[in-house]
Amino acid sequence: MFSTYSVGKFTSLAALLGGLVAIPAAGQIVQDPPPEVSFLSTILKVRKNIPYESWGEVKFPKGDGPSKQGKHWFILAETGNGTDPVTEWNKIKPAFLQNGWTLFKDSRGGGMVETLQYAKNGVQAWVNVDTDGYPLIFRLDVIEVGPPPFTLTLTAPAATPEKIATDTGDFPYLAPLPGSKFHRGGWDNTPFRVQPKGADQAEFVANGTLYRNYDFPNISNALLTTAYRDALTRGGWTIVQEGSSVIRAHYAQRGRDIWAMISPNGIGYDLNVADAGLVDLGASLAKACHVALYGVLFDFNKSTLQPSSDATLQPVANLMTADKTLHVEVQGHTDNVGNDAYNQTLSEARAKAVVTWLTQHGVAVDRLTAKGYGKTKPVADNGSDEGRAKNRRVEIADPGCSPKGN
Repeated sequence: MFSTYSVGKFTSLAALLGGLVAIPAAGQIVQDPPPEVSFLSTILKVRKNIPYESWGEVKFPKGDGPSKQGKHWFILAETGNGTDPVTEWNKIKPAFLQNGWTLFKDSRGGGMVETLQYAKNGVQAWVNVDTDGYPLIFRLDVIEVGPPPFTLTLTAPAATPEKIATDTGDFPYLAPLPGSKFHRGGWDNTPFRVQPKGADQAEFVANGTLYRNYDFPNISNALLTTAYRDALTRGGWTIVQEGSSVIRAHYAQRGRDIWAMISPNGIGYDLNVADAGLVDLGASLAKACHVALYGVLFDFNKSTLQPSSDATLQPVANLMTADKTLHVEVQGHTDNVGNDAYNQTLSEARAKAVVTWLTQHGVAVDRLTAKGYGKTKPVADNGSDEGRAKNRRVEIADPGCSPKGN
């Protein structure tokens, strides 16, 4: 990011002010300033190689105002000489006003920030002008308001799981952005975790993901997240977590249970997919006699199931419907945070909540038992966030089963 208030891959602020030279980052697009600020070159020395994003996001006023999106420039301009920021601004402010700009807000602090807006000839633009204490340098963060340069459309996952190569080809239901170039793909062993709404910790939903890496110079975080958020929502996905640059989403329709993550990297972005529905639940249970149901999510410190858990629990109901002889023990497990009594009570309540869900979905209650084990049966090291997330789980076990060797 260029600064705390501009979104994208601009050269760092320190690099821009070090030597007072704007040097584009690798792969970054540069462009001349937009016509509405072209007058600046007649009164200031405008630096060349202006960093530009085809679509970015900036807050106006800087830091605490509402966001505006559109074509985005960051311009450095020098005065010939100067004493203090306010004096220098008073010299150039009339030129803005004479060229169609109006003052929206001014502020004075350690430096100086002016926010102006422009509405003329069908163009809407905004600019934050500040000096950050450098009286000879004006920094202009400019947005020409407009829609994203493209609309992404995603194909819905099929009812039957698609065949996806490990390291080549696009995901059939998570397409790349127009203009992207495939770079590489493969398997990532990093566990896929999501932070349920209202929780202060992430939960484990898959052991790893397939990933696709795409080159897309000049892609801003704003464009990346906006394009995928809108496309995923239209395509029936649920956005379960969204930050300034990362989206995690869940698809739980048509019998599918797919988790996806979209995140930027240095040269473009990554798509990660975990298809939890590919696990053969019956075969896994027959072999090991117990199976962890990662993806069964609860409200924080409660036994209330979150709606996203349906996609993980439905295969259990389907399995028991297909095999009328199967009886299972639903087990609740916790990490080691909290006292023994609390963890025991919570694990029992969560196991009972899953039993209730299964009975409401067609499984006879006399084929189910619920038991809480608290923190007594960890499957990972409780010394790390990842280990604790893996220990917080629901399992199903077949009491009449004998484990089979590899």
